[in-house]
Amino acid sequence: MTRYSYQQLIELVEGDTALIELLVEEGEIQRRDEVALVDLDRVLVAHTLLRELDVTWPGVEIILQLRAQLMAAQRRIATLEAELAAARAAKR
Repeated sequence: MTRYSYQQLIELVEGDTALIELLVEEGEIQRRDEVALVDLDRVLVAHTLLRELDVTWPGVEIILQLRAQLMAAQRRIATLEAELAAARAAKR
């Protein structure tokens, strides 16, 4: 998570204050005084899905969850591949 001012976030989503408010309400943005803690990638993906592809919020939630699961699976596969390579190298 990275810290951004609300003004910076609004600029990143092309002035879409309604989107920022929705993301705060839905817990995607954690409010801390004048600073927000966000996963910027999730905010930008949500912006694209909602505003450019007309996906509904429930659809955005599912896509973000599936995307996070896919990324976790990819990290796990990379770890397993590295462990397998190390095990094979140790046998030689």
